[in-house]
Amino acid sequence: MSSREAEVDVGPLEGFAPGEPIRVDVGNRALVVVRNNSEVFALRDRCPHMGARLSSGGVAGTTLPCKPGDEIVYGRAGEILTCPWHGWQFELTTGKSLCNPERAKVRRYEACIRDGHIFVDMGA
Repeated sequence: MSSREAEVDVGPLEGFAPGEPIRVDVGNRALVVVRNNSEVFALRDRCPHMGARLSSGGVAGTTLPCKPGDEIVYGRAGEILTCPWHGWQFELTTGKSLCNPERAKVRRYEACIRDGHIFVDMGA
């Protein structure tokens, strides 16, 4: 199956407000789709910790690394999805958690904008 054959149109771009996680059901899979201006991201809509719907969480930034006593700096605006139950945070670009990136991950799907619609590659 080619990549184009595995792509699913999940809706028009205007239905996805920037920074708002939206639940989309594709077949038997629940996804959370997030638009960050000209980019879109799709992750499985289930937190690996206790199964919460990530689409009920929020999208924001996070604190950047700093030394003890240094001023706390915030960054990565619009790149971090936070679970609504226990605050676990995941990178939209990779699906990896911020606290334990090698063990706590959310399945990520390739997504793109084409012809005013969002397409998610459900293959592989």
